Amino acid sequence: MSSHDVPYHVLSNRSVTPVICELQLAPDEAAMPYRAGQYVQLSDRLHEVPLRSYSVANAPRSDGRISLLVTRVPDGPTSSWVHEQLRAGSGVTLTGPYGTFMPDPDQTGPVLLLAAGSGLAPARALAESLLDASRPRPVTLFFSARSSADTIDHARWLDWANTRRDFRYLLTLTRDPGAPEHPRIPDLLPGAFGDLTGWEVFASGPSGFVVGCAAVAEALGAERAAIHTEEFFTEPQPWTAHAPAPVERRDD
Repeated sequence: MSSHDVPYHVLSNRSVTPVICELQLAPDEAAMPYRAGQYVQLSDRLHEVPLRSYSVANAPRSDGRISLLVTRVPDGPTSSWVHEQLRAGSGVTLTGPYGTFMPDPDQTGPVLLLAAGSGLAPARALAESLLDASRPRPVTLFFSARSSADTIDHARWLDWANTRRDFRYLLTLTRDPGAPEHPRIPDLLPGAFGDLTGWEVFASGPSGFVVGCAAVAEALGAERAAIHTEEFFTEPQPWTAHAPAPVERRDD
């Protein structure tokens, strides 16, 4: 798919954690075609706000609506604009789509989605797409949040786990003051799965989290080609006239 600018407008902007808001966007005219797992670049209509990359947080819909999860980054001009200025009716521009964080169409085995923070965005899109496909694949979502206040869609995932045969949901809270330990997903994977041979694995979130998950998944038997990573960077990254590489993400 070639990238192009598409005008959208804000349907809603709500806080889903103390630092993450969810934008619901609708196309002004024709919607941008994309695949679950891809990301877009967001700016204002005049491109006065710096372009920043955000994974689409929902599978493609017939009405063209797009959801984005935006983490507020200290001194981040784009995330501050989103959190402080965007309201229902505001106009924005999306450019894209970009990225290759997508399932192998030839694979039919189980899928493990590992996500931390706003890394849940592409994982959510993938879960929706995979479970609603004509031939669904078993999906496990393992989400890492700092505390219960930082969970996203917790009730939805619990409902899916209870009502969808092919969906499993796991959660770890790494800084919950009420928990005696603060386990992280890379440390929990061996005990939770043991063997990931034949699984397709997707890890999205902060760089250290993603690298750690990928290393453990490979050690547990997942083939390197079946491990997909999407790293979310908050430090400055150089932008050029060309589309950024899939892992060069700045979500501020």
